[in-house]
Amino acid sequence: MFSKLSTFRNKAIRSKKEKNKSDEDNHMSKASKSYFPTLSTLKGKHDSEVPHSPLRFLHSYVSESHLTSPVSLGRFSSYEYDNESVIASSIISEEIGVSTYEFRSYEDAEEEFLQDHEGYFLHLEVDNVRKDQYPKLELQRLVYLDYATCPLYSQFQVEQHMKIVLEGSDPYLGLVSTTSNSYSEQDTYVDITSKLLLNLFNTNQDDYTTIFTPGLASCYTLFTEMHQFQKGSILLVSPDSHESCTHVIHTAVSSGVKTRLVPIRKKDLCIHGSAMHELLLKRGWGSHGCGVLIYPAQSYFSGICHSLNWIPGAQQNGWKVLLDVTRCLPTVSVDLSLYQPEFVAGSLHHALGYPSDVGYLLVRRNSHSICTQKGSIQLKIAEVPDHGTSVHVVGESLSLHTFAALSFGLKHLQTIGMAAIRMRVDSLFAWLIHTLRSFKHKVDEKPLLQIYGPLDLKHRGSILAFNVLDSTGNVFPPGLVRRLAGKNNIYLGVGRLGNPDLYRLLHRKSEKQLGEDASMCRSSVVRASLGAVSTFQDVYRLAQFLFRFSDDEYTTTEAVDYVEEQGQSC
Repeated sequence: MFSKLSTFRNKAIRSKKEKNKSDEDNHMSKASKSYFPTLSTLKGKHDSEVPHSPLRFLHSYVSESHLTSPVSLGRFSSYEYDNESVIASSIISEEIGVSTYEFRSYEDAEEEFLQDHEGYFLHLEVDNVRKDQYPKLELQRLVYLDYATCPLYSQFQVEQHMKIVLEGSDPYLGLVSTTSNSYSEQDTYVDITSKLLLNLFNTNQDDYTTIFTPGLASCYTLFTEMHQFQKGSILLVSPDSHESCTHVIHTAVSSGVKTRLVPIRKKDLCIHGSAMHELLLKRGWGSHGCGVLIYPAQSYFSGICHSLNWIPGAQQNGWKVLLDVTRCLPTVSVDLSLYQPEFVAGSLHHALGYPSDVGYLLVRRNSHSICTQKGSIQLKIAEVPDHGTSVHVVGESLSLHTFAALSFGLKHLQTIGMAAIRMRVDSLFAWLIHTLRSFKHKVDEKPLLQIYGPLDLKHRGSILAFNVLDSTGNVFPPGLVRRLAGKNNIYLGVGRLGNPDLYRLLHRKSEKQLGEDASMCRSSVVRASLGAVSTFQDVYRLAQFLFRFSDDEYTTTEAVDYVEEQGQSC
């Protein structure tokens, strides 16, 4: 693929110099001058093709058993589309097969994108990191857009970890003891990992204790061990929370706690402001405060970024807050120096991709008094932070080898720069959603895509949930869309818009009684998620692929042929 990046840089520099010169001339002669440099086309060769690897480990294995209904899904999508025309493609059209007069050329789209999104243009050096640390993406022309399920790990992280493993010379690379705190007094990989992690959230060990666990589910289990649920208090849970919240709900109900569901607006899947305020003003009939609020900073299901202002809003009314940040690092900012929930749960696997099954529970140090003696002996260290350590490890499966790998991964992200990653992702996401909203079917100009969530980008992060519509308005099976994308070396995720188990538990109703809410949760959607090294080429190729569905000939020939081909191979 040809790119005008270097030419565009030269153009920007020349334009800036000429602008300065023009300003001087205007000052001297009061004459107006302007300069419009031309943008030449770079010549070059395509990268050599490498046989396509199925990369099965890159796929999102989310259930596809429930097909979506356009009737139920239409209420949760954004249907406002711009009257824009999308034209011509040249180079990438050869890869995906889009006719050359229908989709905008890559060179023109890239030039306009760089002009409109300075945040991306200022951090083009990340493209070099991608080529150096993730060579398979370039060599095999892969577009990986399933970072929310499993991020790609860098070559640096794996090489450094293997070096430590093979040398085996570090005296502290044994199993981490769950009761001993001797390692915390030294600058070991556990402590390094904790400091790097907290730094990404703009906080430190003075404010938060870090507890590493064998997976995200263990964080929620640990929370129920540490927090004493008071009879008569309230547990307020967002319906797009992690499935492990079911354990918290069961524990709370058995303790006599009342359960409530965070109200979600059906038109855009954001938290309903006025209804939420009413819930936060309610108090349980005990004397131990209102209860606990649990919600994700970015929803894995819909990609919505819920406002962090609910944290101080809840705390001012006597609530404790558990914030799930699993899908935030490294693309969505969560500043724990400004917002300080009592608990923060997350997964390093979903931030780094390697190694797997490492979660973390951050506990605000001045909230340790809410921890109780009902937990195991291993958790009592968290009750006396002034006399204990600021880093703890729960479980017998986590070794210091694991923390060595984690520390290298976090250092890699730190080297790229969190600000650079987020500015690039914001720019790419803005271009992608703006472009996809303009897509319509050729024949009747009906919307081609259902995009779930608000049009306002302030509630957007790095995950986009959508569905492809056929010319009759029916939803194209998300699983098939993903497989067709994979045929074009584009890797997407598939999932649901909510967690039906949470609805059933919190409402204590059958799925039939829940009606539309349960239908929304069962709805299957395509999910595209950006990561640390996503590029404009990635989102362009996704948009180009999706634009093919605007042609009925594609959906009735190639797509159907592909389905039949897959059926014969089974």
